[in-house]
Amino acid sequence: MRVDVERLAKRTLAAFGKHDLLTYSSAIAFQVLYAFMPLALVGLAFLSLIGKQSVYTDHVAHTLRNDLSSDAFALANRTALRTMSAERAWWLTGGLLVTIWGAGAALRAMMRPLNAIYGSRETRSYRRRLATSLAGGAIVLACVYGAIALTLGGRLVHPSGAAAVGFFVVRWAMTLLLLLLAIATLIRAVPAKKRPIEWVTVGSVFSAVCWVVATAGFAAYISAVSYSSYFGAFAALVLLLVYLHVTAIAFLVGVVLDAELREQVAGRR
Repeated sequence: MRVDVERLAKRTLAAFGKHDLLTYSSAIAFQVLYAFMPLALVGLAFLSLIGKQSVYTDHVAHTLRNDLSSDAFALANRTALRTMSAERAWWLTGGLLVTIWGAGAALRAMMRPLNAIYGSRETRSYRRRLATSLAGGAIVLACVYGAIALTLGGRLVHPSGAAAVGFFVVRWAMTLLLLLLAIATLIRAVPAKKRPIEWVTVGSVFSAVCWVVATAGFAAYISAVSYSSYFGAFAALVLLLVYLHVTAIAFLVGVVLDAELREQVAGRR
């Protein structure tokens, strides 16, 4: 299949101005922020519930100590220990609901721009949109938790020889697959007009790659910055917002690419 790359790039840039996607990406990033911190804390509370606090204290905490500055680690460690003890009940109930609601709010923020991109008319009632966003948000959270478990849990397994290479490849392939499934769920469930499943992966792959690159850059920054000054802490917060905004833009770019590629192929047919 031949693709007119120049035309595709021009139409993708034009779509951002036509549909005001930069404004919508800011709204999406703001809603994701609601679920960003509770996401990790709910996971820690679940580890405490099943009696696996040692996964954090013996392994995750050790990694954080190496990757974060001393001030940042002290803050993160203190929060994690409180979450796994005194605040565990809250995070497994109210905290989980807040996380799912935040993920659902992010999905609802995506509905209007995705409908505009795909030329869909919103005919779903508010209740249906709410149910769709919460169900989709729960699926996306499950995929994200699975990807985190594979990424962090994989460090606890130390095979030797050729098995180490195979385990590394399988581990990261499954992590990428979960991320693609999360993005495909968004592209499939959020717009009023359902996308053909064979085209869902086109935008998903691009969005997933951009997400991985942005995450690597964000992780590199927070591991190097000092939190002993107001500037360091404030800069980290600003960068978090920038990181979420960049990932939202990457997702919308992937959606536009999906729509434009399908239009090019349909036009040739």
